Amino acid sequence: YFVVHRVRALDEITFPDIVANITGREWARPVTAVPLLANAWIYLIMQLVGASLLVTTITGVPYKYMIWVIGFVFIVYTVLGGMVSVAWTDLLQGTVMVATVLAALVYMTVTQGGLTAINTEFATMGTGNVAPLGAGAYTLIGLVGSLIAFFGTIFTGQNYIIRINATRDIKTAKFHLAASGVILSVFYAALVLLGGATTVALNGSGLGVDNVDKAFPVLITEYLPTGVGIVIILAVMSAILSTTDTRLHSAGITTAHDLYSYFRPNASDEKLLSVSRLSTIFWGFTATAVAMNPPGTIITLYEFRAILLTSAFLIPIYVALYWRGLSGRAIVSSIIGGTIMGVGWELGGPFFGIPSVLIGIGAALICIVVGHYVWQDESTPRADPV
Repeated sequence: YFVVHRVRALDEITFPDIVANITGREWARPVTAVPLLANAWIYLIMQLVGASLLVTTITGVPYKYMIWVIGFVFIVYTVLGGMVSVAWTDLLQGTVMVATVLAALVYMTVTQGGLTAINTEFATMGTGNVAPLGAGAYTLIGLVGSLIAFFGTIFTGQNYIIRINATRDIKTAKFHLAASGVILSVFYAALVLLGGATTVALNGSGLGVDNVDKAFPVLITEYLPTGVGIVIILAVMSAILSTTDTRLHSAGITTAHDLYSYFRPNASDEKLLSVSRLSTIFWGFTATAVAMNPPGTIITLYEFRAILLTSAFLIPIYVALYWRGLSGRAIVSSIIGGTIMGVGWELGGPFFGIPSVLIGIGAALICIVVGHYVWQDESTPRADPV
């Protein structure tokens, strides 16, 4: 919201383009593209796992077969439809997603005697369920790290860059961002409440699950009336489809625009389109293969990509927008340092109870400050956004 005018002044629509602009170095584009590609790929795995578990539970088709069916559908849909299919379906699917989640929450709340009754039963299942820090299961610094990682992904999402540049003026862009923030806040709060209501409902009916990823499929097939189950299926599948096609399409575009075109600057538009489509198929296929035996639950994968994005971009992008004369090399070193330390700390630990995202953004901050004074004579002149 507060950097809308600065982003619009740059007149760029992707993070790699923005980084190349503010650093004055084209080689910054492929460097920036790597964590973005990793994020999109992990997101694809999450969505494929969620969709396949849901459809498998409903149809009874084994997961190992359904994952390839779902993956094939997503790949074909994205490759053949392109950006047109992504843009138009996102609006409809996003609306359905929010509306049906709210409807499902209302149904669950009414049938279980209200939010107070749900909360009371949730507490009976375990006092940590209603304690801010889970009765010792979590730490305050861990909570802070989770909040930074989660909101950091919002501040570093390419979709917001596109929205900022797509609106007719700064005032309109700020209004749209503020409105979407309110809608998303309500939506995420509803999801948390729906998750609690689902846990209470399943345990009260003797339908508890060991794998949290299976909670909603079991709720739909074993607990809810058919009509309400269909409503939730629409919500979940709309959420999955509206984000999966976007991530898959962006993976193809990033590969063609920020990687291939850097090494082949004279490539024709037809060649770039071909590379985009082939890379879309490649990333979709590999994500499907990994989703056959995912390395963690959906929430685990989500947390990992949040750490990746926030560690890589939160500090360098926003500091660069306000720090005039900042060394371009320092910005790129901050992206590299934050990514390596944040991801490395998560994969190897975390150690000493320190959240990985704090290590990542701390490393990014150190790199950008130290790098600036090391390369301060190499600052990149650029127009000052007003």
